[in-house]
Amino acid sequence: MKGNYVEFNEAFRKICGYSAEELKALDYWQLTPKEYEPLEAAQLDALRQTGYYGPYEKEYLRKDGSRIPIRLNGMLVSGRDDQRYIWSIVEDFTEKKQKDELIWKQANFDVLTGLPNRRLLLDRLHQAFSSSKRSGKRGALLFIDLDDFKTLNDTLGHDIGDLLLQQVAQRLTTCVREGDTVARLGGDEFVLMLEDLSEEALGAAEQTEAVGEKIRHALNEPYVLAGHEYHSTSSIGATLFKDHQSGVEELLKQADIAMYEAKKAGRNALRFFDPQMQEALNARAALEGDLGKALGKQQLQLYFQLQVDAMRRPLGAEALIRWQHPARGLVSPLQFIPLAEETGLILPIGQWYWKRLAPSSGHGSIGRQPATLFCR
Repeated sequence: MKGNYVEFNEAFRKICGYSAEELKALDYWQLTPKEYEPLEAAQLDALRQTGYYGPYEKEYLRKDGSRIPIRLNGMLVSGRDDQRYIWSIVEDFTEKKQKDELIWKQANFDVLTGLPNRRLLLDRLHQAFSSSKRSGKRGALLFIDLDDFKTLNDTLGHDIGDLLLQQVAQRLTTCVREGDTVARLGGDEFVLMLEDLSEEALGAAEQTEAVGEKIRHALNEPYVLAGHEYHSTSSIGATLFKDHQSGVEELLKQADIAMYEAKKAGRNALRFFDPQMQEALNARAALEGDLGKALGKQQLQLYFQLQVDAMRRPLGAEALIRWQHPARGLVSPLQFIPLAEETGLILPIGQWYWKRLAPSSGHGSIGRQPATLFCR
């Protein structure tokens, strides 16, 4: 079909950017970009079979060389000369397309840094798993957390904190290849996804470590934030993947665990995920859950250890907290006191402690909690 323009209204002429005379001299295909020709051919087949086509979306080539998105639909009609013509409705789709693109961008990119957000990262991870399965090459995920970021927000304000996050995002993008992904999960948490690494685990780990150290050094460089010079460090957790069967959430969890191992190592460090990390965290979580129930179940006890002078004469007694767990047995304070301090449970435990030391009913007793006196 040659497809000359016979009649059209002023709106169509403005869409195309040609004069009426110019349009009548044009072939229909001259307004159609090459990549849309297969789509056009399919619509023409539908028109021949049913008498209708569309609606569908494409672009027109305007007179000035620019493109304009449009939506088309139409039908076959008979003219007074008994010839058959294609009657079409052409809609300028520019505003709708811009709104759709804006909605898509808001749904998939972080507003502050312009980086992909968690949703887009997960989508790309799924694609990376499929690619890894086909190629046999490994990938890696690096979880990056800025050290002491809360202190910056608390001292200089969230506006300054936002400036730091923007500069961190810029530095991260310079540390990776074009095909890699840098995403912001939220707060001061960033994730990098590396693809097409070595097929061997050791080789992939070495490549990942090189990128991780490059990132760590880049983020250690001083920042200038609204006239303030600021120094920051980061803790980085890394994990490798190859056709990951357990899913993207499990992979993110592994990288997060490794990042916390970097924190525990003194921060400003890179650590790789190891299954033992997972076991240690699971045990810690179980212990934390049991500790939260220990007060209500009256599992904590006070023990008093006699204190004597050089002549072994009693001077007083030291009150010690012990946790008698029904399954774990006697849990050492070295295990549960640091955990209580980290989780905030130390406050209710402290209140429990002082209530049992405080004199009750005016008789100087230790309270209702039974106490055991240890003596040498």
